[in-house]
Amino acid sequence: MRKAFALVLILVILISSCIIAVQPVKAQSLAGIIINADGSVTPSSPAIQMAENTCIITANLNSSITVERGNIVVDGANHTLQGPGISQNAIAITLMASNVTVENLHVTGWKAGVYGAFNNNTITNNVFAGNYQAVSIYADNYVVSENSISGSSDAAILIDTGATRPQGDDNLITQNQLTSNNWALDILNSNGTTIAQNNVTNNAVALVLGTLSANVNSAGFQLLYSNNFINNTQILYVPIGVPFMQDVVPLSPAGQWDYGSIGNYWSDYLSRYPNATEIDHSGIGDTPYAIIDSTTYSDDYANGTAITGTAILGTAIDRYPLMVPFSASTVTNPKQASSPSPSSPHSPSPTIPEFPSVIIGIAIVMTVTAALMVYIKKLKK
Repeated sequence: MRKAFALVLILVILISSCIIAVQPVKAQSLAGIIINADGSVTPSSPAIQMAENTCIITANLNSSITVERGNIVVDGANHTLQGPGISQNAIAITLMASNVTVENLHVTGWKAGVYGAFNNNTITNNVFAGNYQAVSIYADNYVVSENSISGSSDAAILIDTGATRPQGDDNLITQNQLTSNNWALDILNSNGTTIAQNNVTNNAVALVLGTLSANVNSAGFQLLYSNNFINNTQILYVPIGVPFMQDVVPLSPAGQWDYGSIGNYWSDYLSRYPNATEIDHSGIGDTPYAIIDSTTYSDDYANGTAITGTAILGTAIDRYPLMVPFSASTVTNPKQASSPSPSSPHSPSPTIPEFPSVIIGIAIVMTVTAALMVYIKKLKK
């Protein structure tokens, strides 16, 4: 009987060990992580691993990351940066250096997902969901590509000169999925943005384009082509902030909306131009698509008094509209997760047990229990 008791005790210990092994895996919470200029990490954490010029995130995090080292790749390895909520003034990743690539991250619940005030950085293959602004750029020569961005209550992608850094030019936005945001693209006080091969779908406003600078009446020059604009409530909104304006203010044409031979796909093209036909099997419609905006502005420069009026955009035309959606922009990157719903932001739960470990633990317990039962019966004989 002593042997039987000992075996039962061993069984209890094994069961307890398996239960401990399958406890939920929680996201690590840190006050804030800094990747220093010398490559060190403050505070040190197993969730941040440095390997030469690559910083690999090895766990879900509830903390912000500031990157002060240039010429580095921040690889999220498909982990989540979970923010405290958009009402908090918190930024997931702040780029304080140049030649930084941020990739393979899921970012949700932040005031800003990625904030960049230094030139020549790349933001690629990430999933942003449920942020106030997903990507905020106040610098030149960024590449924002192959990201899935949804549920932004302000802007999916913001480009602006900022108050202290007079830059924000020559950025490339390409092959992104911009879905169900308030403003898909918000480009202010800058020039030379190229917007190509993006899916811009079900947003309140597809593009905000203009200036909030005093005494400037240009919306800037941007290039847009090979994008799919599908079921957006409004295509273009032009904010202006010039003091003491008259009732009607003409703005210069807001960029070029085609590449000289190929334009964009507009989901309302045939409803607006029912007689349009395809030109010689080229996929191009024979009727240009006009982008015209007449919007109300609020001027709060004039002695603190809001003055309303109407700004009329100059002629902006897509001369080569596509009859069917541009296909290259619908190809899903194999490493990128599917676009999340804005009402339920994609955020792998940090408290879900690792399912394979549970199965293994249960299998071990069942096997050991069966073996002990057989052995105890033999002892009784």
